[in-house]
Amino acid sequence: MNAAFIRCSFLAMILATGSTGVLCAQEAQSPQSEPPQPRAEQENTPQAQQKAFAGVIVKAGRRLALQDPTSKVSYTVDDDSKVRDYLGKHVKIIGSLDASNILHVESIEPVS
Repeated sequence: MNAAFIRCSFLAMILATGSTGVLCAQEAQSPQSEPPQPRAEQENTPQAQQKAFAGVIVKAGRRLALQDPTSKVSYTVDDDSKVRDYLGKHVKIIGSLDASNILHVESIEPVS
């Protein structure tokens, strides 16, 4: 009788372990309750990080730009009205660059 009890217990443990694996496998294959966010919405969120840019506000054709006096690299600003009062002056701009190398100005302050 003792041997039969051990065999039944062993069989019960094997069945329990096997069914747990099946349940885990089914859980892994079942779809998530929340669908992932569509790619189009993710692309509309701003990905550029803001950082500081320093230089002189200059005319670049019909637009205004921030030019680094050392490297001579220029960044066209997104809104001329934000920087117009600083034309010819050294400034520090907090903003972000987009893929077209346009500087989106969040704040601007003169540098002494």
